[in-house]
Amino acid sequence: MSSPLDEQAMSQLQTQQSELLDKIDELRAIGVGGLVELPQIIVCGNQSSGKSSVLEAISRVRFPPKSNICTRFATKEEQEQQKLRAFNSESFSSSGDLPTLIENAKECMGLSSTDPSSTGFSDDVLKVEISGPDKPELTLVDLPGLYYSSSNEQNEQGMEIAQSLTEKYMKSSRSIILAVISARADYHIQNVAQSFDPKYERFIKNEKVKLQLGWHVLRNRSFETRSISDDARDAQEEEFFEKGRWASLPRDQVGIESLRHRLSKILLGHVRRNLPGLIADIEERISSNEQTLAKMGAPRTTLQEQRHFLVDISSRFARITNQALNGSYVDGFFGGFKDHTATTEESPFRRLRAIIRELNECFAEAMSIRGNWRIIQFPGQPTLVEDVEQERSKPYMDNWTPQYISQESLVDEIKEQARQSRGIELPVAKSHLLNTWSSVEYFIQLVLKNLTDDHTRPLLMRHLIGPEMEKMKESLLAKLSELTSYFKRGHPLPVGTSFLSKIQESRKNRQVSALKRNLCLPGSHLPTGEDTRNTFDVCDLERARSQLQSSSDQFAAAEIIDQMQAYYETAIVTFVDNVAILAIENCLLCPLEHIFTGKTVLGMDDQQIQEIAAEPSNIQKDQERLNEELEKPRKGRQTLNAFSIADSSLRSRPILGIYISHIGSWNHKLIEVPFQQDR
Repeated sequence: MSSPLDEQAMSQLQTQQSELLDKIDELRAIGVGGLVELPQIIVCGNQSSGKSSVLEAISRVRFPPKSNICTRFATKEEQEQQKLRAFNSESFSSSGDLPTLIENAKECMGLSSTDPSSTGFSDDVLKVEISGPDKPELTLVDLPGLYYSSSNEQNEQGMEIAQSLTEKYMKSSRSIILAVISARADYHIQNVAQSFDPKYERFIKNEKVKLQLGWHVLRNRSFETRSISDDARDAQEEEFFEKGRWASLPRDQVGIESLRHRLSKILLGHVRRNLPGLIADIEERISSNEQTLAKMGAPRTTLQEQRHFLVDISSRFARITNQALNGSYVDGFFGGFKDHTATTEESPFRRLRAIIRELNECFAEAMSIRGNWRIIQFPGQPTLVEDVEQERSKPYMDNWTPQYISQESLVDEIKEQARQSRGIELPVAKSHLLNTWSSVEYFIQLVLKNLTDDHTRPLLMRHLIGPEMEKMKESLLAKLSELTSYFKRGHPLPVGTSFLSKIQESRKNRQVSALKRNLCLPGSHLPTGEDTRNTFDVCDLERARSQLQSSSDQFAAAEIIDQMQAYYETAIVTFVDNVAILAIENCLLCPLEHIFTGKTVLGMDDQQIQEIAAEPSNIQKDQERLNEELEKPRKGRQTLNAFSIADSSLRSRPILGIYISHIGSWNHKLIEVPFQQDR
């Protein structure tokens, strides 16, 4: 729509870098604003605080003059995909035509004041375009005013809609917020400002509350002067600020003309700061859609196309799996820059070899601590309760309650029964195998999530990979049963010199200790030939030997304990290695390399191929939709490629606050605009 409106007001929003702002408008025109957040100016505040008056002063477009009319919807200058019902684009040639246009829009939006079911507010958008020679487009959003009590004209549902609509626009990190605060109410209770800056660090700068960038003061029309022209309004404002104490204020902080300049400068700086992030968002949107399209694959209506689709997925699956098992994380699946499918929780599980290694280490540590059935407590050895509590926090150690038995009690038990067969159970080993299997299954799910769409992935798991994974689980548990079977037979076969050395050392220490007790010698070593402090005759030695013979049963039981301890220390290392190699590597990881390859697909019959790879009926529509969506960000990227961004400084949202005051008995509406750059 074109209109002969006052061009001077809008031209003040231009800068020497208007081309940059024009590029943002081009993005909005091609629909990029519906995909990523674009810079815009938001006017918000409590109801009847003067938001629309600020918008009128900036744009010189008049809004409905009725005193009981407030903004009922967001007025936003952006291309909308859905048109309001029964409302066609209308042109207006003067600012006086806009109120009539808004009233017509309200009727079409269901905001009729005579309809008792109407909430009075809408989350739809009324778009008003102001065009003219050499004018860059500027998005000005006049949001509904917030109110906190219901009335006949404004119910509670409308209050929630107004609050939700305001928050929706304010949450945009690329919105410049003009928070309008009326002086009729203390600015400390302005909820909009407080919700986004509880400490008011970014607002009013005076002796009580600081605002980093100061004020901007406007004099708006009063009720009596509401009908005067825009030129008259600006003239009265200029005259007002040249008198009294207002004359002492800096000229760049008062009046609508300087506000337009400041807005232009703020918007330009805001656009420049956000441009790198905007480009990154566009690139991310393009990459995300391209990945989704890649997962869908090419159209596959024939059996040959379906088989080719599965061959392509299987080859990539095999490559990623092979790298994961070898610990060479080269593929983008393991953390590539353009991969947007991974979450923080998923990322560690993609590095499968590292996960398996960590689980094996936790298993080895757990077996060294709780692998034996009972813990022998030797004389003088305390029971460390604190250590037990600390160990319980480690993997595979939950619900662990060690059973202690003194050496003396165990000796007595062994003397009564040389050997008692017990069924052996290794819950830690079983938990470790099942946990490792679950980690592999989760890894497979992550790979398929990266390679294919939500339709094909469950079909692959259900018809192909899932059954093979169940076979691998059965093989794991069967291997564990095999590894523990010789323990159950009760005939351990220790081999190697380390076991014999441990037995001999324990036997020697036990005999020396017994002989010293019989000879009443202190210490842990027998006296040497040079030690003459203790001498023994033949009778003493004979008596000591007799006592040793009389306690042969005791020595036999102790010998069994020594053998048990030595065997356990040797066998536990072998068992842990066997679980890691013979069970996990041979029964789980090696078959994983061949669970889904090109050879697997070639061996599938036609029915299996169709069950898994047949294209769903809606896939073509989804592909068309994604291709259409890709056109917008691609055009946006092309639009911004001409710029070389040297300044990549702050990208956070700047805040521009508006404060409206009534001074003394004057019937003037003043707008004080505190500026703040969000840091």
